[in-house]
Amino acid sequence: VCLTKTQTSSHFFSDCFRIIVVSRMMFSRSLFVAAAAAFLLPPSATAFTVPIRSTTSISHTQLGAKPTLTKEEAPITETQVDQLPTIPENTQPLQQQTMEEWIFQFNKFLIDTVYNILCFVYPIRGTKRDYARFYVLETVARVPYFAYLSVLHLRETFGERENPLRMRTHYAQADNEYHHLLIMESLGGNDEWYDRFVAQSMAFVYYWYVIVMYLWKEPAAYHLSELIEDHAFETYAGFLKEHAAKLKATPVPDIARKYYERDNPFLFDLFCCVKDESHPNEGYSQRRPQLETLFDVFQNIRDDEGEHWKTLCNLVQYNDMNAVPANQVTSTKPTPAATA
Repeated sequence: VCLTKTQTSSHFFSDCFRIIVVSRMMFSRSLFVAAAAAFLLPPSATAFTVPIRSTTSISHTQLGAKPTLTKEEAPITETQVDQLPTIPENTQPLQQQTMEEWIFQFNKFLIDTVYNILCFVYPIRGTKRDYARFYVLETVARVPYFAYLSVLHLRETFGERENPLRMRTHYAQADNEYHHLLIMESLGGNDEWYDRFVAQSMAFVYYWYVIVMYLWKEPAAYHLSELIEDHAFETYAGFLKEHAAKLKATPVPDIARKYYERDNPFLFDLFCCVKDESHPNEGYSQRRPQLETLFDVFQNIRDDEGEHWKTLCNLVQYNDMNAVPANQVTSTKPTPAATA
C-alpha cells in the first residue's frame, strides 16, 4: 500500500482492512476449488507432483543455436517427413477392450432414443427444415469435446499432464464441429427460435451429463460420442444419396469455402489422426477439399464425422487415438455375457 504524505492514519487502516478482507476471500475460494477437485477427481489426478528434472542433456539445437550439421544431423526434407514412423499415443502393448454389457446397452438406448426423437421431429424431406435438423445435430455433437476438455484441463491444473496431444485433438474436433454448425447456420438452420431452444437446451443438459460420465469412466463417455458420430455419418450419407440433384444445384456457402479451402489446415489435419494404411507414404490427412457445390460440402462433413468415429473407436477400445489404422477400425462391442 503506497501512502502519500497527505493520507491520514484513518485512510491507512481502512486500506489495510480492505486488503485483509480481499485476501481472506481469495484464500477461501482457493480452498473451495481444491476441496472440490479432491472430492471429484481420483487420487492419482489430485496428487500434486513436483516434476523431476530430466537427466538427459539438451543439445545446442534444442537451445536455438545454429551449428554446422553433420550428415546424420541434416534437416529432414519434405519427402522424408511422410516416411517417418508414427509414434503412438500409448506405448503399452495394444489389447482391444470391450464395453461392459450394461453400459453398452444403456448408452445405445440413450443415444438411439434421442436420435429417433430427432428423426420424428425433424424428418428429412429435401426442404429447408432439413438444415434445422442438422443444426440441432451439430450443436449436440460438438458438446462432448468441450466436456472432455473441461475435465482434462481441470486434471492438468492439479498436476495430471499426461494427455497434451489428446487435449489438442479434442480441441481440433470441437473446432471442426463448430464449422459444421456455422455452415448449417448459414443455410438457415437456426432461423427459428424454437430450433435454437431445442438445440441449446439439449446441449446444456448433455454437457453436464458427459462431464459426470468422463469423470467416472472415460471409455463410457467416448462410447457416447462414438454412437453419435455413427448416426451423423449415416444421416449425411443418406441425405447425399436422396437429394444429390438438389445439392449439386446449390452454391457453396462462403463459410464452408473459407474453412475447407482458405484456412490454415493445421487443425483440420490434427483431428484426422487415424492413419490410412492404403496410403503408407501420406500423413494422417491429405484431404484438401475442392468445393464446387453444396454436395461437395456435405460430402466433406460426412467424411469429417467418419474421422471422429474412427478416433473415438480407438479411444474406447485401446485408450489410444491412433492405435489401429483406418481399415482395421470397428465399432465397439459389448463384453460377452460368459466373460463379463
